[in-house]
Amino acid sequence: MMIRSLLALGLLALASLAQAQNPRVLLDTDRGPMLLELDSTRAPNTVANFLAYVDNGGYNSTLMQRAVRNFVVQGGRFKDTGAEVPQRPAIGSERNNGLSNTLGTIAMALSGNPPNVSSATSDFFINTGNNAAALDPNFTVFGRLVFGFRALDALNNNPVFTNSDQPIRIPLLKRAVRVAPGEFPILPVYTATWYDPNNSGKGFLIEVAHAAGTDANPLLVVSWYDFFEGRQIWMIGIAPFAWGAHQVEVPLQISTGAQFGPAFNPSQVTSNPNWGRLTVRFTSCDTGSFSYTSIYGNGTIPVKALTSPTTESCTGG
Repeated sequence: MMIRSLLALGLLALASLAQAQNPRVLLDTDRGPMLLELDSTRAPNTVANFLAYVDNGGYNSTLMQRAVRNFVVQGGRFKDTGAEVPQRPAIGSERNNGLSNTLGTIAMALSGNPPNVSSATSDFFINTGNNAAALDPNFTVFGRLVFGFRALDALNNNPVFTNSDQPIRIPLLKRAVRVAPGEFPILPVYTATWYDPNNSGKGFLIEVAHAAGTDANPLLVVSWYDFFEGRQIWMIGIAPFAWGAHQVEVPLQISTGAQFGPAFNPSQVTSNPNWGRLTVRFTSCDTGSFSYTSIYGNGTIPVKALTSPTTESCTGG
């Protein structure tokens, strides 16, 4: 019995390790972000093919051109210009791999009627219903949605033309980028107030933003409020990052002196632009871990979301 238990624990540990090493991909659509975890153990060739399109930018600025409500949403074939995504050679089927076409899973689309099971190229679909009976015999599932069901619901409920699967306002996949295995990318949902559950006097205001008037790489804006030596202190900083990044290092500065109100005298303000650096990392849509090095010392602070944007949702992803 002990040997059997140890074996079971060993297999569980191996499964957890394999899952931790599974690649993740952020699909940044105009209906919201979706984070995928791909199963490179049970569908290695299909995952490699999908990642090749991700890495060469093939999915950037593409259309989610098909939506069948409570069945699938499909994309990956056409650019927003109408041009076809340059195609890699078709890959062989990896169906019947233990993964199933259930709600929130991703699979490769096929050509032909009946489907040619070895015709998968760039086209993919995400299941918006439980389609195991209808699709498992032919279509290879290779991953699942771990965050972004709000966006998937918006795609699923997008109005389509009469007697057609084409959305009236075709959703845009702005970019598809890799995310480190097991990590969460920096997303607009993190624009919120965050606090330290172990110390209610310590908190952060986080904003994911663009510079005004541009649509360039995003910025992470941080304001940290805390107490030190019996007085309130504020540190602020800003840093650019690339979509898909799971952590950002932000240089912080601190200002002291002067006082609020009509007696404010700007000449009394002194600033230290080299106060320290804060590494912001989120472990889910509403938890994170912030590490810092500063003139006041070093440490790591667990944080939890206190608010969330009105346009975003964490519950249910």
